[in-house]
Amino acid sequence: MSTADFKVPTPAGSRIESITTTDYFDLTSAPTCSLLSLPLGFPSTLKTAQVWSPSEFADEASFVINLTLENKHELDSALQAFKSLCLDGNLVDRKNFPLPKLGPTLDGIADDVHNGKGFCVLRGLETDRYCVEDGMIVFLGIQSYIAERRMRQDEVGNMLVHVTADPSNERLSKHVRHSTSNIVCHKSRHQGKNADRLKPFHTDPDADVLAFQTRDVAASGGRCVLASGHSIYNELARTRPDVISTLASADWPFALPYFYQRPILFHHNSRVIFCFTRLALVGNEFYPRPTSIPSITPRQKEALDILNSIAEKDRLEICLQPGDMYFVNNLALLHRRDEFVDDEEHTRHLVRMHLRNEELGWDIPDELKRFWDEALDEEREESWHIEPMPESFFPLKLGSH
Repeated sequence: MSTADFKVPTPAGSRIESITTTDYFDLTSAPTCSLLSLPLGFPSTLKTAQVWSPSEFADEASFVINLTLENKHELDSALQAFKSLCLDGNLVDRKNFPLPKLGPTLDGIADDVHNGKGFCVLRGLETDRYCVEDGMIVFLGIQSYIAERRMRQDEVGNMLVHVTADPSNERLSKHVRHSTSNIVCHKSRHQGKNADRLKPFHTDPDADVLAFQTRDVAASGGRCVLASGHSIYNELARTRPDVISTLASADWPFALPYFYQRPILFHHNSRVIFCFTRLALVGNEFYPRPTSIPSITPRQKEALDILNSIAEKDRLEICLQPGDMYFVNNLALLHRRDEFVDDEEHTRHLVRMHLRNEELGWDIPDELKRFWDEALDEEREESWHIEPMPESFFPLKLGSH
């Protein structure tokens, strides 16, 4: 990577340090913010289970649960029991997909995702064990133990989103859902010439839990990358409380699904919640931000850059395997993925769902409730496409990753 210099903005009168794009924002040497404080009611330190460092997960056994042969046989039996009911696949739930032995393990995953470290990988289910239809029923059956409510992911009601490369035309190939490259955002004045390589961490809109079915992995790259939002919060609270104030301000100008303003960081019912995607705030070359709406301010750009820098510094990289099911707390953790290369034998293909557990789910801030309500509205149409479909079936969204 190039080491082109750029400037880190600091308050007036402070010395401006020149760093390189291979460095991170050095918050420990930032000017003391003695005159600034955290927003009213925000905690000075979080002591949740979602506060972690990647070194805690050097051993995959700390977050990967391997299915036993007995577990697989039980899944086979549950699949046959459900199919004997002659129901549509989207009607599978924990009552008609019985897992008396594996179920308690899945309940433990649900608790860990909501109240523990915030993520888990379920491994060992061979991709050729089932046809596509049966594999989807098993995925839905397992996730019904993690979070029983399934959420729409766009305005046409798509419940499944296929995250896979699509080189059929330039526009599709550059979209975050179908690109093999790192995600590209518009450069701010604080970023150098290599800022187009920025890989922004984010959360998905309108989801408590992200669930992924791994149908295949890339020939190289494509790792799933996580960062603890609560660890990021603690570092900011200790070193740059002014950034927390900026993130929690209500004037962030989102472009989708329409122009509106809200915070990207919330302290709600004793929970600290992140909810944002950088593309919806700054746009990019292929999805430019409308000129008729306000742009983010220099202070907001700095806050996003610092947030992403800490996440990058403390990232956890996860190498998925075909057949893996991957669950993430979308309110406490930030995520992104690496660029990747497919070949004739390996084409990265994840199927993503948005979920909510009504018993364990976190209370949603008022500013976000209308989006959750729309995604969960049982009166609205649902579309279930178990294979990738043309763009007309899956409208591309600026904020989808």
